Amino acid sequence: MGALTSFLLSNFPALLMAVGAALGAFSLLRLFLRTRPKESEEWRDPPPLIFKLFKPIIRLFSGEVRNLMSDKSHANTQTRLSAGGVNYAIMAEEFLTLKIVCAIFAGLLSFILYKANEANGGLGTEVSAFLVLLPIVGFVYPDIWLRDKIGYRRRRVAKEFPFLLDLLVLSMRAGLNYSTSLGQAISSLPNGPVKDEFGKLLREIRAGKIRRDALLDLAARMNINSVHNFVAAINQAEETGGEIVDVLTVQAEQRRSERFNEAEAMANKAPVKMLLPMMLFLFPIVFMLVGFIMMVKLAESNMLPEALLRLLVS
Repeated sequence: MGALTSFLLSNFPALLMAVGAALGAFSLLRLFLRTRPKESEEWRDPPPLIFKLFKPIIRLFSGEVRNLMSDKSHANTQTRLSAGGVNYAIMAEEFLTLKIVCAIFAGLLSFILYKANEANGGLGTEVSAFLVLLPIVGFVYPDIWLRDKIGYRRRRVAKEFPFLLDLLVLSMRAGLNYSTSLGQAISSLPNGPVKDEFGKLLREIRAGKIRRDALLDLAARMNINSVHNFVAAINQAEETGGEIVDVLTVQAEQRRSERFNEAEAMANKAPVKMLLPMMLFLFPIVFMLVGFIMMVKLAESNMLPEALLRLLVS
């Protein structure tokens, strides 16, 4: 392991410097030989901080990265961005470019850290191995960030979606049509993914888009099972001539039941998740306290061996 780490570290800096020099030269060449028209950014949502840090270089190479991506890979990445609610802030090719830039930046950082500590006698094998793996960590970090974003968004949808369905049912039973009821329900929701996505749905319907197609696009953007079930039920009710109010009532009951079952499942998992921290941190302290009290009692009753008593006193 030590020989392999030394070999990688001895060749890795030169490779990183060569890649960095090539990218820098290519960037300057493009800036001088090619002028790109300034694109309008009005349609974009505010990008995350990690994207802002590397925005110039990402925009510079995103076009070339798009040519390297297959249509399937581009569609899958776009679906994940839509599920995370950042598809209007980052495009698929920009997300892959961000991963590559983060890997290069992490590689340069590992090289700097290695050279800074090399004069002090070098680093241990474990630290050196971590520095070698740091570019991989940089490459997968955007995926970890996007996965957390998707998980947070889905938890918000599970919390707010039943409330939206209840408002829809109340508005439609009061005599309003579907579009007007949807507008009233959206205006009563707190800011969040449900309000944003269903607001887009309402704008598309009012702009003349067929409601079935708008609902299918909504399900594709959010990529959540509860929304897929809602869209399928609404479209089926329209095709068969069923009452949308009855469908919405059933959907609201199902979403509340799913949320309750999920909360119950999480509550049942809590004791199991707490077992390991308790064994690592709480139980040793309890055993130490009990053992100390037992030692004191044994010493007071002269039942403790003399050698062990001298060891404890010293």
